[in-house]
Amino acid sequence: SSGINAEWPLRPGNREEIARLRAEVTHVTELKSALRQLQRENDDLRRSCSEQETALVELGDHLSKSKVKAEELRYNVDMTKENKWVADKETVSCQQCNKNFSVSRRRHHCRNCGGIFCHQCSDNTMPLPSSSRPLRVCDGCSDLLLQRSLAPSS
Repeated sequence: SSGINAEWPLRPGNREEIARLRAEVTHVTELKSALRQLQRENDDLRRSCSEQETALVELGDHLSKSKVKAEELRYNVDMTKENKWVADKETVSCQQCNKNFSVSRRRHHCRNCGGIFCHQCSDNTMPLPSSSRPLRVCDGCSDLLLQRSLAPSS
């Protein structure tokens, strides 16, 4: 205080200027404190936003996988509805090559579509949702199932 008074003689105008400057210093100090508080809140909000964005990405991935599973289930249900197990008595020839069945040309059921085929037209095995092991399927179902398994998941 004495150093200020030595440089600035205390005149009525100087006292008002000192009071004004002290008020500004106090105000600036309060503004700095408020700024630090706002910066902390901003950091917290950014962290929360980042965590929520990560959660949204994970939810999006989960949703995509769920949609693929739902489509596979719909496909399996549709395939089950469309496919009818053909009784041996209902057909005398292979549904693909039309060759007649005989003692040497036996009937084989496709485990996917239920149709009856000769050995040559049903000499494929594929994993099916209905079994833990690969089962006999006709050439047409084999091609269809291979296409589905190689198709990119969307």
